[in-house]
Amino acid sequence: MIRLGNATIYLERREAFLNGKPVRIGGRAFDILAALISAKGRIVEKDDLINQVWPDTVVEENNLQVQISTLRKTFGSQELIQTVPRRGYRLSAEIDIDETPLHRDEIILPTETGSALDVSSVRVFVIDDDVSVSGALSRLLRAEDIPHTLFGSAEEFLNAKWESPYACILLDINLPDKSGLDLQEALRKIKAPWPIIFMTGNGTIQMTVRAMKAGAREFLTKPFDDGHLLDVLAGVRQKAVESGDAYLYMKTAIEKYARLTSREKEVYSLVVSGLTHKEISKEIGTSEVTTKVHKKNIMLKMQSRSIIELVSMYNTIKLNRHPEDQEPA
Repeated sequence: MIRLGNATIYLERREAFLNGKPVRIGGRAFDILAALISAKGRIVEKDDLINQVWPDTVVEENNLQVQISTLRKTFGSQELIQTVPRRGYRLSAEIDIDETPLHRDEIILPTETGSALDVSSVRVFVIDDDVSVSGALSRLLRAEDIPHTLFGSAEEFLNAKWESPYACILLDINLPDKSGLDLQEALRKIKAPWPIIFMTGNGTIQMTVRAMKAGAREFLTKPFDDGHLLDVLAGVRQKAVESGDAYLYMKTAIEKYARLTSREKEVYSLVVSGLTHKEISKEIGTSEVTTKVHKKNIMLKMQSRSIIELVSMYNTIKLNRHPEDQEPA
């Protein structure tokens, strides 16, 4: 979230508010505003603005002037954007960036979806502080009808409300404050399901090895070919469907396990270790009949039709449990 006087800007959502009320800004004008915000008060040359906002089109300087005028009228201030004669523009208002990080020690996503989505529905989270890069990527993804959301920093992404396990991340490795590698590690700790594609303009072999060892799916060097990027995304988005399914399986298994009593959890661990009813009864000091009742309750609560399913869910729970959860015995 960014404050400019009485205005509040959300770059990732491409939304703006004036005195708390939403204002409508066209796409070109918003791209210009984002570029000026990114410059943090520095002068942005006219040619640079034109190249960022109209990268594949030859336009007259008058088009830029019209969009600047629109922004000034929208926010009711001629002084908001200063014209620097024969050079360009810069924001004259003080930029207040609220990047208070939200501490997250777990990932909370809906678990209602019971089956894999079509790969075309997989969202791409683009995380890059360079407005020109994220803008170009957004235009490419829009042209391909690929759903996506833009973020300017790791903190912004960590503060977001995540809505689906079916997504992948296009992540710049050189971000302000937290780096892309830092974010990758934070997401690994909370067992986020999204596969990551790293982007960098000056990657090293050591950096690449570290990212790939930590689970990155691809490592792209800027500038990259659009066709190659789309090919990589196609494969990674397919992987995201598998990762999303695995996440939902894990979450539902953990939720079912939480319904078991302490004694049922104890019996569960003995069942999956391969002990017979007689051996389990001896281990916990009950009759075989009581052991069979416990096992039946476990099968019902875990919604399992076989021992193989019980073992699969048990192993998943043990691998993915939260540190504060009771560990399967």
